[in-house]
Amino acid sequence: MPDQFREARERAKRTIQEKWSAVARTRTMGWGGPIEAIEQRYPFIRASSAPLGKTVSRQLPILIFQSRETPPAAMEVAVPYADSTGNPYKARLVASGPISPEHVALLSEFAQAVWFAIDQKMLPSPGTPELSTHIVPPISSASRLEIARPRPVPP
Repeated sequence: MPDQFREARERAKRTIQEKWSAVARTRTMGWGGPIEAIEQRYPFIRASSAPLGKTVSRQLPILIFQSRETPPAAMEVAVPYADSTGNPYKARLVASGPISPEHVALLSEFAQAVWFAIDQKMLPSPGTPELSTHIVPPISSASRLEIARPRPVPP
């Protein structure tokens, strides 16, 4: 029987490998959940995530991208949800400030690839520390995508 997801898995792997360096240039990445906990910690996302209601995934992590300075000056949160066709890998990107359409596209594509890879068991479950070692390529820390606990963003 042919593998109906083989091409999609290859595409997700390629997307993660090709886009992580563009993400890592300006952002660190962490993850968390459930959505209620993320909304409580980062209230600015509630207005955009609340309308998604029960379509927000309970199985996939919310991805949190923060700018590299300490404390971070900017933050984006990628919320996984299922659209009306049942596609469970849609991304609602919520930003703490202005964000370019190119940056939205970059983070959305990267997040969707990570979620698909987790769902397809290409990456470990988000509840395990091993997830970071699978996303972070084995090169110098100065140029890699860091997987870290998200830091508070000042109001």
